[in-house]
Amino acid sequence: MGTLTLVRHGQASYGAADYDRLSERGVEQARTLGRRWAETGLAADAIYTGPLRRQRDPAHLAVEAAAAAGHALPAPTVLDELAEYPAFELLGRFMPRFVQEHPELRGLLDGTATAADRKALMDRGFWLVVDAWCHDRLDTEGIETFGAFVERVRTAVARITTVHAGGGAHVVAVTSGGPIGVALKLALGLDALATVTHWRLVRNASITQLLWRSRAPGELSVLGFNHIDHLPPALHTFR
Repeated sequence: MGTLTLVRHGQASYGAADYDRLSERGVEQARTLGRRWAETGLAADAIYTGPLRRQRDPAHLAVEAAAAAGHALPAPTVLDELAEYPAFELLGRFMPRFVQEHPELRGLLDGTATAADRKALMDRGFWLVVDAWCHDRLDTEGIETFGAFVERVRTAVARITTVHAGGGAHVVAVTSGGPIGVALKLALGLDALATVTHWRLVRNASITQLLWRSRAPGELSVLGFNHIDHLPPALHTFR
């Protein structure tokens, strides 16, 4: 059996002009993960990472932290198919329309929402957009569809499990909540709603593990989901 360990990136800079970088807490989450890998003597045949900065940086930070603790790991390799779904493109194109169409979001327009309310309403509006996207209810011309996203992640998993088809291979992939949710979909046959529900639960720097048989790399089983026992409570975050 091969093992695929999926790691969500550390906390990014939510609310900042440049979201695609780790916060100070995100940096520490990545280093803590690397130190745990050193403590447990993680034997990884390869480490892959998505192309986004918030995916690449924690992979390198974890490897560096493990090395500082005396445990060498493979240098991360970028795999473009592990990128996150097009969240910001969806938000930019469809959020204004959804605010107009959904009365519960009108506080974003009329100025009655407090700062806390505004954040909650933005989250509500965003997930309304994502729900419509994953059920193919949007005109997404020029933006990756949910189906295309699923196939992209499927390609990434197939590539990893095929390249490392030897018995007992252990591969790590640092990515985002969306691809981890799709990996669960591939293993468990989840529908679109359940897939999105699961990826919303994926915590920063958490570990999800899948198993595959070397003679049938497309067949996945879930060994564990969303584990954060390597992180102290102060580093437990969803975003």
